[in-house]
Amino acid sequence: MRRRQLLIASALALPLLQAQAAETGSTGEWYFIFLETGKPTPDDKAAVQKMQQGHLDNFVRLHAEGKLFAAGPMRDPARVKRGIVVAKAPSREALQRYFDPDEYVREGYMTVNAAVARPNKALITLAVNPGGIEEARIVLIGRDEKATPAAQVQRRALLQQQVDSGRFGAWYSLATGPVAEVLFAKTTDGDALQAALAAYPGLADKTVSLDVWGQWLGKGVLN
Repeated sequence: MRRRQLLIASALALPLLQAQAAETGSTGEWYFIFLETGKPTPDDKAAVQKMQQGHLDNFVRLHAEGKLFAAGPMRDPARVKRGIVVAKAPSREALQRYFDPDEYVREGYMTVNAAVARPNKALITLAVNPGGIEEARIVLIGRDEKATPAAQVQRRALLQQQVDSGRFGAWYSLATGPVAEVLFAKTTDGDALQAALAAYPGLADKTVSLDVWGQWLGKGVLN
């Protein structure tokens, strides 16, 4: 519970990170990162608070250097995935070095699960309201390694239609890993989001998975 509270509290700083991001000035590939649970944090509350501050300070540094564009904690019922980061880096090795100053990651309390990503519609990182955070929903669609080209085209068309309709405010396609597509919606109505994606090929027969979880982002990051 304490770690969950710390993660949610960390989002209070994230709108400041997301404001005034100069995306065109950054170089390298886009990476979508899941920060995941590692070993248990110490019982020392002061030590954990110090780590939390260092965690946020590192985000501030990365943003100032034009490397980080969005971040926020999530509510994974299994408590495996704890938050997301969207960043650019010239290589996977360079990306991992971004987190060297972060004791959470350096000491194994969190792990970095990163995939090269295509931002079909990126989270907004300009003119963000720095007044606080808001709860949204993150939608994770599983990968189907056996999908035919026709099925892939159909799936992308359905997602594009949903984005164009305004139901989803951001959409990333991940190149590797069990998650193929990540979408963000401002609503907190998870049932409505699942219903909107019911026609997605592979969901009915459970060829692909669909998860809808709570996500916290800075105000203005989603339309």
